[in-house]
Amino acid sequence: MYSIYACALVKARLVLMKVAKIITTSFVPRAVRETSELCGNPLGFFSHSQNFPSKESVVDLLKFVINKEKKCDPGCNTDLIIVNNDTGWQKGIDYLDAVNQGRLKRGVIRVFHRENFGRSFGGYNFAFKKLKDEYDYFIFTEDDIVVSVDGYASIGIDIFNKTENCGFVAYEGVTNKSIFNLSKEDTISAYGGVGLSSTKVLNYILDKYGSLPYVGKGSSQEYVDIIKNGEIAFTNKIYKAGFQLVSVPKNTKLYGFAYDMMNGISVKRYPSLLEAINHKVKIILYKISIVRRIHRLCKNALKKA
Repeated sequence: MYSIYACALVKARLVLMKVAKIITTSFVPRAVRETSELCGNPLGFFSHSQNFPSKESVVDLLKFVINKEKKCDPGCNTDLIIVNNDTGWQKGIDYLDAVNQGRLKRGVIRVFHRENFGRSFGGYNFAFKKLKDEYDYFIFTEDDIVVSVDGYASIGIDIFNKTENCGFVAYEGVTNKSIFNLSKEDTISAYGGVGLSSTKVLNYILDKYGSLPYVGKGSSQEYVDIIKNGEIAFTNKIYKAGFQLVSVPKNTKLYGFAYDMMNGISVKRYPSLLEAINHKVKIILYKISIVRRIHRLCKNALKKA
């Protein structure tokens, strides 16, 4: 009897909860990275492909992401918040304005435009400050990382609430790999800053630091600075505030990579040691000029066949 009551109470809470899934975007060409061409299906988040070489291809990317969102059920009331780090490209602005207030299974699409600085993490800070009084939980992801599995919000909330003193549920996993001369303590963070946190935790960080971590206007917008003071700091500050960062279980995959998904390529979240070694060897081989040339010749020949 008690278990039935407890289950009903959980369901009732989910009905009342509101989640904001924030996706940041910008209409700028993205670096072409197609390692999976030689290596087969990418083996984990460290090797996904990307190829959005024009502003128009970013529109195609967003169409794909929004279509996936419309088809999935996040498990509780969830609005899709698209934050455009505005580059002034009118065609892109017009597209986003056209999808604004579009209906989803359990929410709506909301579009905001902001000045282009701080990249994704500047967009996260902007959206949270603007919307923190309207939602109970926030999910953060970029436009080329697709979080569209049924239950992606309710599963994250369940993990968050079952973890003592939880600060962030990392959808891609937690890392402490030392890079950019940072100590391991300074790099404990969620991969890509992708995942879920509560408004309560994020308000604590906001009160403590004055903003969610990002590279502010007037500061260096170089890649290294964005990673150190944006992507890593975004959840490292939560960890250093005394909260736990927790990964979703290994058998649960709530995300995919847009370019790979658009091309029918599946991503394995945790490859075996043998798979990882095999993949690494292929990447090293692909760095050799003659290997790349032979591969492209074979690829073009197959296309013509």
